Amino acid sequence: MEKYPDGIKDILSISEEARALIQIKVQQFRECIKHVQFPNKPVWWEAMRISRNKIAHQEEDLSDSVLTSILSTVSSNLSKIEYDLLANIKRYRQDSKKKRRFENLTSSALGSESEKKQFVDAMEEYTNPNIPEDVRIDFPKNKYTELGASILKEISSQNNILEYERKHTGLSENIQTDILEWLEKVNKYLVKEDPFREEAFFIEQQKKRAAEDIAYDLIKDSSKMEYHYKRLPSISDSKRGAVEASNVNFDFYHNQLVKEAKIVKSKNEKGDEVEFLKWKSADKLEILKRNIILDLEQNLVERKSKWELAQIDSMRKEFLEKLYSKIYKFMKLESLLMPFIKNFGRLWDLSEGTFETNGFEILDTFAKLLENDESLKEIADLLGKQTRAQISYEKELRDKVVIKSSWQPKHAYKGEINGLQFSNDISSVLPSELSLMNNPATNKLFQLKFAQKQLLSYDYQRMEEEQEESKEKEETTVEKKEPKGPIIICVDTSGSMHGTPENIAKTITFALSKIAIEEERKCFLISFSTSIETLDLTDFSANPIGKLVQFLRMSFHGGTDAVPALKHAVKMLSENEWKNADVLMISDFVMQALDNDIKAQIESAQEDNTNFHSLVIGSSGNNAAINCFNHNWFYDANNPQANKHLVEQIHEIKMHDSVASV
Repeated sequence: MEKYPDGIKDILSISEEARALIQIKVQQFRECIKHVQFPNKPVWWEAMRISRNKIAHQEEDLSDSVLTSILSTVSSNLSKIEYDLLANIKRYRQDSKKKRRFENLTSSALGSESEKKQFVDAMEEYTNPNIPEDVRIDFPKNKYTELGASILKEISSQNNILEYERKHTGLSENIQTDILEWLEKVNKYLVKEDPFREEAFFIEQQKKRAAEDIAYDLIKDSSKMEYHYKRLPSISDSKRGAVEASNVNFDFYHNQLVKEAKIVKSKNEKGDEVEFLKWKSADKLEILKRNIILDLEQNLVERKSKWELAQIDSMRKEFLEKLYSKIYKFMKLESLLMPFIKNFGRLWDLSEGTFETNGFEILDTFAKLLENDESLKEIADLLGKQTRAQISYEKELRDKVVIKSSWQPKHAYKGEINGLQFSNDISSVLPSELSLMNNPATNKLFQLKFAQKQLLSYDYQRMEEEQEESKEKEETTVEKKEPKGPIIICVDTSGSMHGTPENIAKTITFALSKIAIEEERKCFLISFSTSIETLDLTDFSANPIGKLVQFLRMSFHGGTDAVPALKHAVKMLSENEWKNADVLMISDFVMQALDNDIKAQIESAQEDNTNFHSLVIGSSGNNAAINCFNHNWFYDANNPQANKHLVEQIHEIKMHDSVASV
């Protein structure tokens, strides 16, 4: 329709190439709308389907009459098709609230409603590697959508980002929504800060004035129109700032009007001779008015475009700088925090502002300490029900494949005659039947029997083995795999832990909490000195990341009292969600012996199959406080082989548990 806006009145007037293109476009249209979901099938649906089929199923070129009929169908339904498609677009709603908000923005500067929806869809398809480039939705053509498209393409041109983006749809989604929000922000800024509003209003006022009025004004040496124009904020040298100076030539119009004016002398009522101004041509005045208004408008458009481009370029650089920073921080945060936050949107939010203020760099510090420390992974693996001493078994039905053989007769080479049969196989026909062919009187009978496969023939066969597979159920005994249980970590934050023990405790706490959440196990942190503080690392509503960072940044001080922490842990074991938990206490155990009451509570919990583990940092621990734990690991901070020794201890405990289970 763009090629033929007035329609095609005579099919003979267009070229063969145009005829072919029209047919292709009708087919493409049908293919495009075939899967569109309408509330009710439109009235034109069937007509367009039939038109497409006439073209697709043609065996030769369509006749002029058929093609004319198809064109008539398309042109008569075109306005209705456009209306129905636009109405249906309004029914389509994005899953993303931010994208849906952009689609519903009323600002016409960002494009029509359908253009905004098309832009969002085009962005999604551009970053989708599964959609071939030649079938992607095109970006609409307007200032803002082209700007957004250029930013998206620039970001995706960075190989490290593009590859990462394609593997992380959450990142791609956040980049797109940030671009959409930025486009809206740019539009609002340009409207709010527009220095040309008064100039545009001034020009509109001049359009309303009569040509003679403007002419009488401009012919004077001190024109009011020129005076007020040059005092406008976007024109005045003292106010316009970065706005380009105006180049409207008022002197030219003054000189032209002087040529068009003539002085006429006449007598007034008193008989005195007076002079007054008269114009040679009224049409020339209209032309001059139209030209100066046009100059003012073109000058405004050019200067405004340059100003907007300068503002957009500045905002673009700032936006890209922040966006790249967010992307790279997102990548960094994912490796540190992804076990704690599975929602990419939260990671994206953290990568702006809170990344610096919350001090997530400390997570990076502790993450690097873990890179080659297998002992911590060993500890985490030992904790939980799956590695308990007692292994349970259960019966399970599994499929068993059974193969049965059978012998079936097959046609074979000559030599194994099974009998006689009717056929038209000349090589196996009996001689008596072949004699019919040589006799002219019976030749036609032979041909008839051959056509009907009624010639008496030898039947050659052999037996061939065939195998058939079937599945049967059989019962077998397998090791029962129970899910790994929760972990409760009690960390000593007293003053005696300050220094190397403190760093070890923090690193182990960070590692265990991260591993636990990676394995989808609940993890609870209790820090203690003279009192306790708690943190549920699986309770995302309570900002666990900020609290974990706060714990890792805190300084250890105060005295040591482990009893409140152990009592809190034992109390948690009575709750359903924590009843299968293992308890780990990290401390230097420079403390008094545990009282009999807490010892009794620990023994009762151990009888219910709960393991209490201790990680003793240093060599000055009180054995009376350590002996009540199931397993005790020792980490001597002064021993360079401490990590290796810790792993050996863990393996010894595993071997002991394995033997006990047999």
